[in-house]
Order: sequence, then structure tokens, then C-alpha cells
Amino acid sequence: MNLKKFLVTALTILTTFSGMGINVYAEEGLMNPDEALTDGNFTYELVNGSYTIIGCESGSIINSIPKIRNGYAVTAIGDGAFVGCSGISELEIPDTIRSIGMNAFTGCTSLKKITIPDSVTEISSGAFMRCTALNEVKLPAHLTTIGNYAFAQCTSLESMKLPESLTTINPEAFTDCWSLKNFDASECPSFVFENGVLMNSSKSEIYRGSVELSGDLYIDNNITIIKPGAFSGCAGIESLFIPSSVSTIGADAFSNCASLKKIDLAQGISIIEAGAFMYCKSLETVSVPLTVTDIAEETFAFCTSLEKVIIPEGVKSIGASAFLGCENLKKINVPKSIETVGDYAFGYTTGEEDYEKIEDFSMSVYSGSPALKYAKENGISRTVTDRNIKQIAFIIIAVGVAIAVVVFAVILMMRNRKGAPADVKKARKTAEKQQIEDSYEGIIDSDK
Repeated sequence: MNLKKFLVTALTILTTFSGMGINVYAEEGLMNPDEALTDGNFTYELVNGSYTIIGCESGSIINSIPKIRNGYAVTAIGDGAFVGCSGISELEIPDTIRSIGMNAFTGCTSLKKITIPDSVTEISSGAFMRCTALNEVKLPAHLTTIGNYAFAQCTSLESMKLPESLTTINPEAFTDCWSLKNFDASECPSFVFENGVLMNSSKSEIYRGSVELSGDLYIDNNITIIKPGAFSGCAGIESLFIPSSVSTIGADAFSNCASLKKIDLAQGISIIEAGAFMYCKSLETVSVPLTVTDIAEETFAFCTSLEKVIIPEGVKSIGASAFLGCENLKKINVPKSIETVGDYAFGYTTGEEDYEKIEDFSMSVYSGSPALKYAKENGISRTVTDRNIKQIAFIIIAVGVAIAVVVFAVILMMRNRKGAPADVKKARKTAEKQQIEDSYEGIIDSDK
């Protein structure tokens, strides 16, 4: 009897608590924990016993993230969870959050201030990209990695303090941050900020330059790599001097340097990555170093003032759209070493709907070359530079033949003073002349 009473009592208690649980969910408007959960502001997904925020209501006014929902801790912000959420202006993330996903806050154009808890050790790729109002960021004390494009195009961001634990800044983390003036790296042994430039501790790699840089910029002889996006949007730089110690200029490294007129690229630079000087609208002249073998896609695209480009023998490829939109570039000499020419590499700009040809643009190319093929396929005016060489060779041969004929004629005259009949001589001369003309026409036709 006692055992029976105990079981009844236990069942009653269990039923009561179960009912209470159901009432709690109903009062909060929450769903079964095994399903996606929505509370009016956020959408959650249960992953390994805790919630990940996977979305938010775009119009909701949000200033904090909850620590717990539906009896489960909120531990992660998923990929793209807050993309385009316009109702966030200031956000404090709780210390239950351990990870922030890729593109988590991309395009949150009203977000001005964010505090990231010390529980987060990595800021993923594109996490705060295009947060154009963001001007204050508190990085976590245990942060080790800032991902690709993490703060790219955060055009209102002016300064950032790097924590002691930070060891890795990935490519273009701060590209096109057009207001970024200062880094406080005083507590971070992996990086140093000197003379307006953020570098690694050995001062061999440049990660980001201050937008306050202006006039002449001399890259130090100790530098070997200029990282992608390092000086993008540094509108005050007018002249650039890169020494032979530098082997690589990263993608978009000097893109959107609107005042940059002159670049001095030393021999020794071997890699210039895609878009390195794109949108440098004041750039007038470019001399590609002899040590560069490939001009990557969009390297000098939309350099609208560019008038002269020297591409040396030894360059093997010119990437797609490498000089797209260079409207003042009217002529280009393409060396014989070029093996590939990408789509819209030369002679094009962009119109309202499609690519448009640049008027009066012409190319100097070698016969039988990929550059000649490109010019023909795109209907671009061209001259074949080795035609003159063939013509000179032809003239030399023709003169030699003529001298040989004269010598031969003299010998014949000495052997036979009576000579051949006039009509025979005339026929011989006519045949020789025709042979020379046929040879010349063959040379010219081979260039077309």
C-alpha cells in the first residue's frame, strides 16, 4: 500500500511539473524545444544542447541578445543571422555566446556600437562587413583571429584596440575602411602600429595603413609583403615608392587611392594580385617591373586618367578586365611573350547595360600572337610590330639578290661579249622582279 501511494504521488508531481512547463512555453509564446524557436525578435535553432540564433526580424528594435531561451543557453550567432537587420544601432552580446558566424551582421547599416564578449575567440569572415555606421567596437580579450573581410567597408570605423591574444589578421579584414586612422597595438605583441602603418611584429608585412597618410609614401626596405586591402581607400597618397624587397602586392592593396598619380615599382616585385590599383582614378603612367610575369584581373581597372602603360617582355598573361575602364589609354604595346589575354582586358569600358569599346583605341601586337587574336576577335585597330622586321629582312635579301644578279651579269658579259639577245635579258629581269614582289606579298599577307 505504501509503495502504491508513493507511485501515485510521484506521478502527480511529474504531471504537475509537465503542465507547468507547457504553461511556461505558452506564456512566452515559445515552441517545442525540438523545433525552430521564435520569440518575436530572433529565430533560434537547437544545436548540441544549446541555441544558435539563425535569424532576426528585420524591423525589430534590438539592443541585446538573451542569454537563455526555452530553458537552453544561447551560445552562438549563426552565419548571416542578422544580415540587413536595420533595427540594430547598439548591441551588447552576452558572455554565453562563444561563436559569431560568417557574415553574421553584414549590411547592418544602423549598427554604431558593438561589444563582443571575452568568450568569443574568433571573428569570422565578413562578420561585420558593410556596417557603414559602425564607429565603436570592443574586441574580446581572448580574441585570436580576425577573419577575411571581417570589418570590410565599415566606412565610419576610426580606431581599434587590438587585444594581447590576437595573432592572426586575415586578408582584407579592414579593406575600404575609409575612416580608419589608428590602431592601438600597445598590448598586442604580434603587431605594431608605426608611422601610420599596421605591421607584424617583425615589420616585414603590412596589414593596414592609416587613411591619414598623404603625399609621398615610401614603403620600408624591410617589407616583403603588402597584404590585400592594406591601403585601400587611402585617398591622400599621391606618390608611391615600393622597393625591391617587396615580392607581393596583395589584392586591392591600393584600390580606391583616389589621389595616387605616380607609382614607382622596383624590379624584384613578382606578384601583383587582382585589383591592386583598381579605381586609382588619378594614376597617369604605369611601368610594370621586369620581374612580374602575370598582370592579374582588374589590376588597373577604372584608372580613368591612365595614359601610358609599359608592359615588358617576359610578362606572360594579362587577366580579364585588367585595364577595363581606362578611358584615356588609347594605345598599348603588347610584348611577344604574352601567352594569354583575358576578356575585356583592353579597349573597353562599362556602359549602362553592357561593355562598350573605347574610341580610337589601338594595339601594337606581334603576328600570330594571342594579342593579335584578341584584337581581331574584338574588332580593335592594331598594327603588327614585327612586320617592319620582316620588311627589313626582305629588303636585305632583295638587295643581296640584286647584287648577285649584277655580279652574275658581269661575269656573263666577260665570258660572252656578244651577250644574250635583248628580249631574253628583258624576260629574265621581269621574272626576277616578279619573284621579289611575290615574296614581299607573302610576307605582308602572313601578318594579316
